[in-house]
Amino acid sequence: MKAKNTTFYYLSLYVLLMLLFSCSTTKKEAVKTVPENCITSKIKFRLANFDKQGLLREDDLKNPIDYEFCIPNTPEALNKINEIDSSIKPTKSKGRTKCNDDYVLMMGNSYGKDIKKILCTLSQLDFVTEINRVYWE
Repeated sequence: MKAKNTTFYYLSLYVLLMLLFSCSTTKKEAVKTVPENCITSKIKFRLANFDKQGLLREDDLKNPIDYEFCIPNTPEALNKINEIDSSIKPTKSKGRTKCNDDYVLMMGNSYGKDIKKILCTLSQLDFVTEINRVYWE
């Protein structure tokens, strides 16, 4: 009788553990690393390491980044950027991107945004030639 109870106990424990470990708390769905029509050659850093909150994963750390690019200093170009992301602002600096005199340096931040979509949309603009990461020193 005792052997039956022990066998039943271990069998029940085995089934319970199998059920427990077969459950998944996270959905594993395929995520595109880069949106379609993205001109990645204009983006001078990797998009694949960004998560949905706009955080860049590097060396087991996740941080937002700042980025910069030059656009013509015209109301039309500024309005177009504002339509894409109103938090991207013009600066008075030429930045590391070294904007020409008739261009303005725009600076944005990745935090809390669908940064892949924003950067890819910016990359599709003819007047944006490159998008660089800002390294504050």
